[in-house]
Amino acid sequence: MEKRKKERRPVAGGACISWQDGGGRRQSTNVQGIDLSESGMMVESPVPVEVGSYIQMDAEGFGFCGEAIVRHCRRRAFKYVIGLEFRGSHSEPPRGVADEEFTDLYVLLQISPTAEADTLQRVYRLLAARYHPDNAQTGDLQKFLLLQKAHDTLTDPAKRAAYDAEYALRQTGPMPIFELKDFVVGIDVETNRRLGILSLLYNRRRINPDRPGLSLLDFEQLMTIPREHLVFTVWYLKEKQLLRPGEYAEYEITANGVEFVETSLPSSRLLQGLLLAPADADGASPASNEASAAQSEDTSRKHSGGVD
Repeated sequence: MEKRKKERRPVAGGACISWQDGGGRRQSTNVQGIDLSESGMMVESPVPVEVGSYIQMDAEGFGFCGEAIVRHCRRRAFKYVIGLEFRGSHSEPPRGVADEEFTDLYVLLQISPTAEADTLQRVYRLLAARYHPDNAQTGDLQKFLLLQKAHDTLTDPAKRAAYDAEYALRQTGPMPIFELKDFVVGIDVETNRRLGILSLLYNRRRINPDRPGLSLLDFEQLMTIPREHLVFTVWYLKEKQLLRPGEYAEYEITANGVEFVETSLPSSRLLQGLLLAPADADGASPASNEASAAQSEDTSRKHSGGVD
């Protein structure tokens, strides 16, 4: 402890941190530096941040831009003193959950990250029966094993907390598909960006119906495209009534937008890559629909027809 204290040096200046709160909403605030070491930093914040949260930190003045984890947060007068441990200068996932390829278990089960235990159990039972190897028509051993992994992880409080920490961190990073040149250069750039935004909102509405919106900042982070370059894209989609303003300066997909996405899906390979989760890449949409119905029985079933 004494060695760590000696390694710290007082600093002055500001930085910006952003994180995802317990409700899945993106938050950000400006903080003031207190002291700095090779492994972390102490900052003063106007708002508290939950211990264990993974945050994105922009602190170029202190020589660090990347992820950090909140190790402690205590109130001091009208401010909060937060201890941060650096996780590296690039977007690398935190250690401790799994070194293997990350699987989005919530997308796999087609449930919200805030889904309660009874919802998780009902959806799991439905999908496990469908993909059980003994099911002659729809059995799929690989998918069945993934479902078991999801169930074991998300029904254990300690495992779910560890998984959610990594999940939250990965939600702040860009999606690999948006690194394709289709979204950067070429005559179809603007069209592809429209499909990208609609796909993000489509998936968000389907997976998290209680909080279906995304903001321009979310689009920027997920698509690695400056929000200034997306203003025209959002304006066009809004004028065509494919999306609408929601709460908290966010946008939501409309029924027209859903129909547009589903009608365009068969003929657009890019759209298929945007919509189909890795664990569901064979297009087993019936399971997705049934899982959504189990999660929210009073939600209207997804429209499956085309448009004129």
